[in-house]
Amino acid sequence: MSKKVVELPDIPGAGEELEDYVAALFQASGHFVEKSLVESDPADLLELDIFVTDYAREKAVQRLIEVKGGKWGFTDLFKVVGWMRYLDLQHGAFFITRWEGRDSAPRKMEPLGLDVVCFDDFTTAPQLFEDRGFGSFEEPELIDLWRHSYGVERKFVKVIHHRARAEADGAVAAKTYHRQINNGTFFARAPEESLAMLYEAYGDHPKLTLGYAREIDGGDFDPHTAATNSPSYQAALREGKHPELQACMYLEHRARLAILKAAVDYALAHPDGPPKFSMSEDGRTFFFQGLTYHALPGTFHEGMEWLRKQPNFRRYATFWQQFLWGWGGFYLEDRKETEFEWMAKYSGIPAGEISTALEAFDRFFPIPTGWFTTPGPTDMHMLKMVPWIFQGIGAHHRRGQYGLVDQPSIAALSPSSPYTLSDLVKRIGGAVNFLLLTDKQLREPSENTPHAG
Repeated sequence: MSKKVVELPDIPGAGEELEDYVAALFQASGHFVEKSLVESDPADLLELDIFVTDYAREKAVQRLIEVKGGKWGFTDLFKVVGWMRYLDLQHGAFFITRWEGRDSAPRKMEPLGLDVVCFDDFTTAPQLFEDRGFGSFEEPELIDLWRHSYGVERKFVKVIHHRARAEADGAVAAKTYHRQINNGTFFARAPEESLAMLYEAYGDHPKLTLGYAREIDGGDFDPHTAATNSPSYQAALREGKHPELQACMYLEHRARLAILKAAVDYALAHPDGPPKFSMSEDGRTFFFQGLTYHALPGTFHEGMEWLRKQPNFRRYATFWQQFLWGWGGFYLEDRKETEFEWMAKYSGIPAGEISTALEAFDRFFPIPTGWFTTPGPTDMHMLKMVPWIFQGIGAHHRRGQYGLVDQPSIAALSPSSPYTLSDLVKRIGGAVNFLLLTDKQLREPSENTPHAG
């Protein structure tokens, strides 16, 4: 394994570093987190730093988050209040690193639902976060884990944007897909509208990664390709190569996660079930009730029927976000009971229900052989198509969970299957190498990009 390490600054810099830090606080305290949301009119632009949802409450609590690492004033505060009114939100938070002589801001903004919080000392920031009532941390160490995870996410987006500028058809499609699932559906006015938009985008990119891989192989990009043979695709799946394909795998799972979250939101908004499909008259015209919902795919309706039966379904979107980008989309089969206890601790879903929660992708997006696999003599029981880089984040997560951070090697884990250690080590190395890439290196063709060896 590479001896390189990725170090995070104790004091995050302004801009992306600070946004990632604040988002990590919410993620590590059990929130569902969405970041860098953009709505274009197109004449005007609405850019939201962070949006979080707390599903642990009896009624889900949504909060808009703005982060300022430089100068700020009351104009900035009232702009956020305006966004809250536009989005019909009761809660918002404005995080800063210095008061700028405006210590009265918290008192003045509190009646408007906006909390103003100053992190002028990052050694006490997590405690201040808890004291202000935003959430609590089962494991404060997870804050840095999520900062690393967000670093991977940002670099994936940059890779796609660089390849799109180089006019790779697959990257252009991936860039559009990211915009659809990250931005467009967020600003939908109802869960069913969001679901309709998500499924339309999902249906347009059923094999985004494979289609792009065939372009890298020398063919044409085709997100609907019927072929399965692709050397680049296999290299991405089995060796963690081709960052642009890793990014596409991330986007494919991001879309599924977005659909699952919209399903949870819909079930919470309609606790008695979906409206019956019927035709009504308002005195002037006829219209169909429930048309958007009932036009969704049959697999979605079957998934919703299953979802509503689960006692803790409200926590499923947060759990899956944690599982994909924090746990790496896998669990160790020989330590399943222990790992499910940890997942329960962080997600709020009882350990005995974790296996059921892990059925969600099979229920909503069924494929012939199922979504989980154990590829050979390894203890890693993994979700298919999770990028190697995020698997590396998950492998590093185990180092902390099993108390191996100060160990020279993860070998102290003593697994039961012969290839587990090498699998974990390779993925950690791949994640470290990727996080250390410079922006210049991200622009280079994929065959020149370092990967785990």
